[in-house]
Amino acid sequence: MAFPSWLSALPAMSGPRYLAITECLAAAVQAGELRPGDRLPPHRDLAGTLSLNVSTVTRAYHEMQKRGLVQGETGRGTFIAPPHGHDGPFTLSHGTPAGNFVDLSHNFPPTAPVHGLPAISAAMEFSERELAGLLSGQADVGQAWHRDAGAQWLRGFGIEATPEDVILTGGGQHGLMLAIAAQTRPGEPVLTEELGYYGLKSTAAMLGRPLVPVRMDAEGLMPDYLELACRRSGARTLVCTPTLHNPTTATMSLVRRQEVLEVCQRLGVTIIEDDVYGFLIEPSLPSFAALAPGRTIHVTSISKIVGPGWRLGYLKAPRPMQEALGIALRATTLMASSLAGEGISRLIASGALSGISARVRQEIAWRQRVAAGIFNGLRVRQHPAAFHLWMRLPVGWTAEEFTRRAAQRGVGVAPSPLFEMGRAAEDQAVRICVNAAPSVERLSEALGILRDLARLPRLA
Repeated sequence: MAFPSWLSALPAMSGPRYLAITECLAAAVQAGELRPGDRLPPHRDLAGTLSLNVSTVTRAYHEMQKRGLVQGETGRGTFIAPPHGHDGPFTLSHGTPAGNFVDLSHNFPPTAPVHGLPAISAAMEFSERELAGLLSGQADVGQAWHRDAGAQWLRGFGIEATPEDVILTGGGQHGLMLAIAAQTRPGEPVLTEELGYYGLKSTAAMLGRPLVPVRMDAEGLMPDYLELACRRSGARTLVCTPTLHNPTTATMSLVRRQEVLEVCQRLGVTIIEDDVYGFLIEPSLPSFAALAPGRTIHVTSISKIVGPGWRLGYLKAPRPMQEALGIALRATTLMASSLAGEGISRLIASGALSGISARVRQEIAWRQRVAAGIFNGLRVRQHPAAFHLWMRLPVGWTAEEFTRRAAQRGVGVAPSPLFEMGRAAEDQAVRICVNAAPSVERLSEALGILRDLARLPRLA
């Protein structure tokens, strides 16, 4: 049997083979290489192809099924599962919502409100001369004045930056990919929270970097477990979200940040800081880039402020790391869009981006207050500034079943297995994005449906 293309990254990956096989499959599903209904090889056939024990492949298939990636049918085999185990309305990445369906499964579905449209429209008005210069200019790390605007934006959050420190990226996801590709080699493990952004899983699998999950508590990464995971795995790169963690909303105190930083300094760990939500907290918390600029690659995104259609982010890195980052940038998109860079630079210079950010913060605070009232009495982790909240489900529910039942009632949520970084979550939970509904009224209706569903007995 030919070596399956979706397992092409497997030889470069370290760590347990069953987890590596699972991560390869998850990345292939996320990329659309494997689609719902595709049949996987029988356990014994795949084991022979990979020169592994059948028990290893069986364990991999069990892990895939536990995460909701595949489903087995007696006598027929193992197949890629439909998104979240159902064929119903849209959730997370399954097309466009129909009818009155309210998609709270990700931050910016098509119906999510967009702020600052007049200012954004004005910023994108170019003369023919300006347009010609922007379209013909090529600068891999970004035009000098665009990088200057990025440095100005970062300084507003307490991060000392000059234009030479800043690289323009095609958004936060792109920035994370560049940082991981530049800082690590294929097969090298990368530390991260035990729950995290599902896009990181896809990126790590595509690059052949196995993720090493680190235990969390209410503040995020736990320093003792970080040190233990680092010593056991040999990993020297950490990807983490210290502010408004996705999906749990955990936010590190200054003391916790200093404790994590002490471990990283002592063990020689480079920090890749995912700070796309940092703008939501005012006054801003000290980032790792501010506390340890020589050890931190800082990744942020303007897309979280103005909408995902504007793919632009800023990456701030120590000078010795920039050559490798430049190589990674040229190998992916060559450069970020100069048109996007110019538009955002104008919004920063005029102060409009700060104004848009303030309106976003105001809207989110209002929506989180509404959610807190509706979910009173349920096990919900919230932060008043977060786009999302994390609802732990009552005993008897699985996250996949709750997601399916919620979709039947017209509401999309994201189940906990989507965010698991190799270790199953202790609680069955769902992430709910409060900014995603088209209005507060529709949000209230959707949250009421979820509250009532959570209060039902599992078999009701």
